[in-house]
Amino acid sequence: MSKFSKAFKAALGILTMAGAQAHGCNVQSRPFGTLSSGEPVRAYTISSGRIEVTVLDFGGILHEIRTPDRDGRIKNVVRNLATLSDYERNPSFSRIIGRFAGRIGNGGFTLDGRRYELAARPDGVISHGGPGGFGSRLWTGRPVDCGVDLALASKDGENGFPGNLRVEAAFRIDGADLHIDYRAVTDKPTVVNLTHHAFFNLSGAPDVHDHELTINAGRWLATDARRVPTGETPAVRGALDLRGGRKVGEAANAADPAIQASNGLDHTFVLDDRHAASLRDAASGRVLEVFTSEPGIVVFSANSWNGSLRDADGRPLLKGGGLALETQHFPNSPNIPAFPTTVVRPGSPLHTTTIFRFRVDAGREGLQGP
Repeated sequence: MSKFSKAFKAALGILTMAGAQAHGCNVQSRPFGTLSSGEPVRAYTISSGRIEVTVLDFGGILHEIRTPDRDGRIKNVVRNLATLSDYERNPSFSRIIGRFAGRIGNGGFTLDGRRYELAARPDGVISHGGPGGFGSRLWTGRPVDCGVDLALASKDGENGFPGNLRVEAAFRIDGADLHIDYRAVTDKPTVVNLTHHAFFNLSGAPDVHDHELTINAGRWLATDARRVPTGETPAVRGALDLRGGRKVGEAANAADPAIQASNGLDHTFVLDDRHAASLRDAASGRVLEVFTSEPGIVVFSANSWNGSLRDADGRPLLKGGGLALETQHFPNSPNIPAFPTTVVRPGSPLHTTTIFRFRVDAGREGLQGP
């Protein structure tokens, strides 16, 4: 077993959603609009009394997560877009990413001795599974107790990936926790890497530079000039050492070559613990804890936002306006045998879980540890 995966195989059993869900939830469904294809989109709003989450069946978009601050004031803590057409034009914004999150280099990969050419760019890179990825698709939605189940079929050969794949994403609320549970089954060996690309902003301020970020990772994935992982996992240092907590703006604007190459935070970290990350906003008292069965997390500080897009409240989306915490396997894993495997085979389904836990710190002089 890979050195990266031992702890996470055990963590999968700890984090599974097989247990009973909390009662007292409310799930409502409503029309959200119509895609350019003419297909109707529905929004599912799940409420527990402590948190309210709105999920779209288009791409599994997290349109809202509403939580209280220390004074009980409710605010949406994920950045969203103003219209459904804006979501259509921005296929990685706040949604499920698949069939393979992150970048794969070399134009494709070899599995069981067979070469698979992917729908890559001219530089040989395929990003987030290529065009028409899972976030651009209309899923089948079904409301359930305390949540919604989304399902999608991906055909053998889509963007070059083998296997007819059925994917399920279960969104559940348990108290103030949001669980996202992914399952995937295939009829032939393939590679799969799923994540969610929600952008968090706990304060409602134009940016998250004053948020304190902690990542429980002692190593990160080095990349080449195309930002494809090389297989090297250097120790974190400087702005990338987030184990003790650091302001997002301090890290994202650091005079560090590893940061400047991405114009901010856009890095994959090798997790040391299933408690992957903490994000804290001292002004509101809101705290987000991230737990996962995955071996890695990509931290992205919205480096390309320039105000050309607006959210549902009409506010421009500016650089640093949100922070994505994308739990996942490592990008380019199909080409790096030392990385934890992303291979899924018939009879051995994929199953991963991530928990976003929201809480409030009552103190006003600063945030304390969990």
